Amino acid sequence: MSESAVESLTVDECWALMATANLGRVGVALDGGVDIYPVNFMVKDQMIYFSSAPGSKLVEMTRHPRVAFEVDGIAKRRRWSVVVRGEAKRLGFDTEIEESGVRSLHTLTPTEKWNYVRIEPRLVTGRRFVSSRR
Repeated sequence: MSESAVESLTVDECWALMATANLGRVGVALDGGVDIYPVNFMVKDQMIYFSSAPGSKLVEMTRHPRVAFEVDGIAKRRRWSVVVRGEAKRLGFDTEIEESGVRSLHTLTPTEKWNYVRIEPRLVTGRRFVSSRR
């Protein structure tokens, strides 16, 4: 790969990179546009899980479950970005919450989060490129 080239990632590479991160952004449709929220997340069985306090993010995902999720990082001077488009579903049964492992997810904010969400992907895409910062 040349220093200026942008490389498309395979779906497997996307999932592997996402599994190394813990902070992403979920884009939620609103009646008048889109809003983006940072969330701590985890990946399991090619699904994305996060917890949420009650509020507008959860309400809007219920009204408009199609979401975009983005996570990025850097490894070996190569930056990467992965975007997942899919459906957000609030987990409603204790069994699915326990099986997902999302209750053990550490979040960086002090608010209590007892709503659990799974993003079921429709499309996973990613790109990698050499960082311009030395």
